[in-house]
Amino acid sequence: MRPLFRPLFVIGLLLGGQAAGAEDLAGARAELADVTARYAERHPRVIEQKLRVAEYERQADTPAPAILRTARVELAVMRARYAEKHPKLQAQAARVKAMEKSVGADPATPDELLEAQAELAALSLRYGDKNPRRVTAQVRVNALEKHLRAPGSDSHELRLARVELDVLSARYGANHPKVIAAKERVAGLAK
Repeated sequence: MRPLFRPLFVIGLLLGGQAAGAEDLAGARAELADVTARYAERHPRVIEQKLRVAEYERQADTPAPAILRTARVELAVMRARYAEKHPKLQAQAARVKAMEKSVGADPATPDELLEAQAELAALSLRYGDKNPRRVTAQVRVNALEKHLRAPGSDSHELRLARVELDVLSARYGANHPKVIAAKERVAGLAK
């Protein structure tokens, strides 16, 4: 099964709420102390980490979800590293813009949905509507919206399993071994 989260957002997803901002900031400061001890003051890693700490400090009191704060911090670091037209910078800017739009419309948007919408926005810059990666990302966003926002008392794990089943079914069809395994997992969690 393909992991749902990209490494860029894992820190923000694992930590939640306002405490995440403090923990992210503490982690960034610890990393800064580590790279400062290893490298000279003008080393690119030291400069980037100082920027990261400053941006986490600036973002600390914002009510935004941790995943969005982390994405904003990484965007600030990328702006210092890359030219404005660099594809990585443009993709990260698209991710942040998509997350901000979604959080602006509904502050209670689940982190998984924010991440999927951000990834779809980044892929949309690079690929056309018919590209398999973009199609899969769109299916994932639709499935997350359908299952995570649905009323009911289903567990979060069951909802994510249903999302994965929808994505695999759209990609492979009903008789593929991965789809069959996903159906069994959903049935097991639904009991």
